[in-house]
Order: sequence, then C-alpha cells, then structure tokens
Amino acid sequence: MNEVQGKNQADSHIGGISATLLTSVLSMPLDLAVSALCDCAELEERVEQAPDWEARFLDQLKIALGRAFADREPAALREVHRALFSLYDLHVMDGTSPRTANQFNPTLTRVRSRIERAWIDSEVGRLDIETGASDSAAMVRSLKDLWARHPVAAHPLFDFLEKDASREQVIAFFKSDSALNIRFFDLLLFSMVGSREGVRKELAQNFWDESGRGEAARSHVSLFQHLLETVGVGRANDNHAGELGWQGLAGHNLFMLTCLNRRHYFKLLGIMAMTELLDPSQYEKLARGCRRVGLGNLNELDYYDEHVTIDVIHGEGWLANVIVPIVNETPSVGADILLGAALRLASCRDYYDALFEQLTA
Repeated sequence: MNEVQGKNQADSHIGGISATLLTSVLSMPLDLAVSALCDCAELEERVEQAPDWEARFLDQLKIALGRAFADREPAALREVHRALFSLYDLHVMDGTSPRTANQFNPTLTRVRSRIERAWIDSEVGRLDIETGASDSAAMVRSLKDLWARHPVAAHPLFDFLEKDASREQVIAFFKSDSALNIRFFDLLLFSMVGSREGVRKELAQNFWDESGRGEAARSHVSLFQHLLETVGVGRANDNHAGELGWQGLAGHNLFMLTCLNRRHYFKLLGIMAMTELLDPSQYEKLARGCRRVGLGNLNELDYYDEHVTIDVIHGEGWLANVIVPIVNETPSVGADILLGAALRLASCRDYYDALFEQLTA
C-alpha cells in the first residue's frame, strides 16, 4: 500500500467514526449528548467533516429549549441545566482532564450561548422588578428592600431544619448544598477578575476569609469537606451535582453564567451581594438545627458558624465598598446589579421550594 492509499483509508476510517458519533448524538437526550461531545477529543475536526450536522443538532437544541423554558417541563429543565453544567465545567475543571481540549470548541460555545440566551430571557420574563435606582444610596436601599420583602428571606425550609428535621434530613441538605459551596472559592475569584481598582480591597478581604486567612485547613472548602466527611457523605467527583434537580443546578449555573460572561459581570455583583445578605440568618437557623440533632462536637459546623458571623460583615462591606463606588462611577450598571440580585432570589426560591418538598415528602 502506497502512502496516498494509506492516507485515504485513514481519512475514510476517521470519517466513519465521525459520522457514527455525531449521528448517535442526535438521538440522545441533550445532557447526554453534550457530555458525549465534551468527551470527544477530536470534536472540532469531526464536525468539520460533517458540515450539515451542527445545523441539525442546533435545531434539536431549539426544541429542547422550548420544552424547558416555554413549556416549563421539569424533565426538560433538568436536561438543559445538566447540559449547561457540563459546558461550564469545561472552564473550571482540573487541567489534566481530556475534556479541556474542548474548552473553547466552537460548536459547544454556540450551544452554551443559545441555552444562556433562552434561559435569561425566560427568567427575566418571570421577574417583576424595578431596576431604575437613581444613585448609590437608592441602590443600597433597593437591594435591602428586595431582600427583606422576598419570601425566600424567611423560607420555611430553614425553620424546618432548625426545629423539626431529623439528622438524616439535615445531612441531605448538606449534600444538596455541596456543588455550590465547594465551587464558591472559584466564583469569588471570578468576581475579582477585571475588577475596578477601588473595590479590590473588599474583594481581597472576602477572598482572604474564603481561603482561611492563610490557614489551609480553615479555608471554607476545607471546612465544608470536613463537615461532609464527618457526617458520612464524603466526596464525589462532581460534588454531588448529579443528584440535584433542575432547581439546584440552575442556582449553580446562574453563578457560572455571570462569572464566565463579561457582559453579565455586574449581575454577578448583585448575585454576590444578595448571597451575603441571605446567608447569615438562614445559616443561624441551620446551625441550631444541627446541634439539636447532635452535630457540632467535632468542629464540623465551623463552616456554617463562620458564615453566620462573617457574612454579616461581608454583606455590609459588599454594599458599601463594592456596590456604592461602582454605581457612583457608572450609574448605568445599577440595573444589572439589581437584576442579578433578583435572579439570585428567584433561583433560591425555586431551589428551597423543591428541597423543602423533597425533605418533607
């Protein structure tokens, strides 16, 4: 066999593999299809060899998005958010993963962009919020009022965890909270990227606290993992995200969407501000519930105890030292900050409603 014949046979073999993979993907649910594409090290080359395939895949994506965000089908919502979780994971996974070859794959980037647009349009359509705060003082008032008036600020889930939940139900809450809590170190880092000089001191203080103030064992990720190991949950490669419903995945994905898209950066600041306002009172109830069922003797509640106290300081600091100077400098971004805060509250409500129903079923 000469060199030309060998090359032709190799090209034919690759083309056959390409057609088989891409054809099989068209018959898969969206989340499994995206996962299979992420696993394909030669994805870009294979798509180039099948010029009509991407249009067919995007047509199927459009149908899935309609089922998820127009029809609000729970199974379709989970499918879409699982797919989006996989796409976001490409940007934060360990560098040894073969999937990193597809971090900026054009096809997967287009898929992600279309999911994001459909999702945000759907969420904004569900919200009823005034986003026209005129100055930084009005912005702070609006954020605090939004927080105080929203049902999620006094959600019955945390009253249940405080007063009635069993030890097993409390541990189930820990497990459901794993993916976001363990990823939060990275999320905070993303808020620092491209930040304005005047707000970096506050962001750096938040990150210093998050990382354990120089003591590795006291980093918030380490504290939370100690909690999981103490109660017997242990670790998982996906931090138990695979067990989440669409509501929990959407909460995680909302952070990732605003972290990875610079056009949504100011929404991220609103999301972070609302998170700092929400956590202390909720975690205080949770910590009391934990001790009621016998937890806390091995310092495993340090993660939540620390957030009870430190997030009060972070909440006020975030408003005064991040939101105020940015709105003073660029009033036009105030609408995005408020929208981010409202999106965070909405995603929390969906998640807490679903988890409360699950735990009390």
